Parts: sequence; C-alpha cells; structure tokens
Amino acid sequence: MSSILEQKLRNLNFPYLRSSQLHLLLPKSADQRSSQVKRALQKGLLIQIRRGLYLLDGYLAPRRAHPFELAQFIYGPSYISLESALSYHGLIPEAVYTICNVSIHRKKTFKTPLGLYSYDRLPIQHFFIGVERIEEPPYVFFMATPWKAICDYVYCTKKDWTSLRPLFESLRIEPEDLPRPSAEELSDLRSFYHQERIHRFLAGVAQELNL
Repeated sequence: MSSILEQKLRNLNFPYLRSSQLHLLLPKSADQRSSQVKRALQKGLLIQIRRGLYLLDGYLAPRRAHPFELAQFIYGPSYISLESALSYHGLIPEAVYTICNVSIHRKKTFKTPLGLYSYDRLPIQHFFIGVERIEEPPYVFFMATPWKAICDYVYCTKKDWTSLRPLFESLRIEPEDLPRPSAEELSDLRSFYHQERIHRFLAGVAQELNL
C-alpha cells in the first residue's frame, strides 16, 4: 500500500470505513483498488468486519471502536436489545458475550474480529419508539429501554408469558431492579406490537401492577 493512502487513512476522523468511502481514497482502476485493499488487509492496516465494512488498525484509527456503536454499521437500521440491553441496564446478572440486536431486516448473525453480533427481525412500523440514543463521548449508539428490550425478548423468543413471574425466574431479574412502567408506556408498547402474545403479556403486567 502506498504511503499516500496510508496517510489518507491516518487522517480519517472515524474508525469505521465502508467500501464506498474507501474507494474515494483509492485509484479509479478497480484492479488497483482491489490490490491496495488486499495489501492493506495483509499488513493489518485495515480489518474486515464484514463484506463492504472495514475497521482502521489501532494506530491509524482516531479512536478505538466501540462494540455497541459498530453494531449499527454492520447491519442496519438496528439497535441494541434483548439480553445485551438488559445487561446494559443492569437487569440480568449473566455476562452477555453476543451483541444482541433487532433489525427490520431478516435474521442474521455476523462473526467479526470484535465479537459475535446477532440480529433478530422485528417488523413493526414504529421501529425506534422505545429506543434511546446513548451518547458516551465520543461514542453514540442506539439502545432499547428496559421495557422495550423485554417486549423484544418476548416477541423474538416467542414466549407465552402473561405475568411478571417469568422475568424473575427465567431472566433472573431482581424485582427491586425492574423499573416500574407507567400505564402510558405499557399502552404505547401494546400499540407498537401487532401480536397477541405481546398484548397478553403486557395486559398481565398491567394487572399485576394495578396500572
């Protein structure tokens, strides 16, 4: 790889790089582009995350990659949910080694140098309702709120839950750690998921909590 291209990579202000962005830094010839990308990968200057997505090597990157921030670049639109979100919110005790996400696209799994990423399909219209934009400078990522993550879990794993009890027994959430939802939040969630399984679960939760 030419020193000129290496300098261009060093001057980038983001650690993730798509093929379209990389091609702007490379010669117009497809053969030359392919050759330079191959040499960059062999030297470890670029790390391939998936087809069409690269990570700059540590000494070239302006900052380290964040596994949660990277998730949306691997397969999007998507956000962190399920066990990963429950762990992030401090609700489940087990370590979660797969970065769990939901997406509007079909279910997929990606094995990357930064870990395993899973994406479950959630075909709802208001996809980002109940999702927070988390800023942990310099990182930005999208995270399901606790109750959105719980509903995503019930939906994606096809659980027939009708009360709070499985949250404590199956997910091992401590009752005192579980945030109390408002009646409005549960009502909104019911309207987002067009599935009887979710409606029965939320109705049972509302009844137990007298909401």
